[in-house]
Amino acid sequence: MPDPPDQPVPEPLTIDLEHPSTSTIVCTVRGDIDLATETTFRAGLERTVGTAPTIVVDLGEVTFIGSIAIAIIIDVLQRLSDFQTLKVVTGRSSATVFDMIGLNETADCFPDRSTI
Repeated sequence: MPDPPDQPVPEPLTIDLEHPSTSTIVCTVRGDIDLATETTFRAGLERTVGTAPTIVVDLGEVTFIGSIAIAIIIDVLQRLSDFQTLKVVTGRSSATVFDMIGLNETADCFPDRSTI
C-alpha cells in the first residue's frame, strides 16, 4: 500500500500583544484559528479585556479562520465594558467570513492597520 501524500503542517498560532499607547492594546494573531488552537486564541483575547479603551485584534496574518474564532470574538465583545471598543483588522482571509455572518456590523472592521 503506498504512503499517503504529505499533508501540509498547519502553522502554529502565535499571539503578540503590544501597547502602542496607553489607550490602545493590539493583539496580533498569526497562523490558523481552529479547534486545535482555540484555547490559545481565547487566552490571547481575554488578556486584552479591561486593559485599554481600544482593543485592536489584527487577523491580517491569519491563514485559516474557523467558526470557533467568530464565537470567541463575539464572547469577548459581550464582555467589554461600555468604555471599551473592539476594532478588528480582518485582512483578506477573514474579511469574507466577517461579511457573510454580519460581524462587520457588530465590530468595527478594517482591511488593514493603516485604515484604523
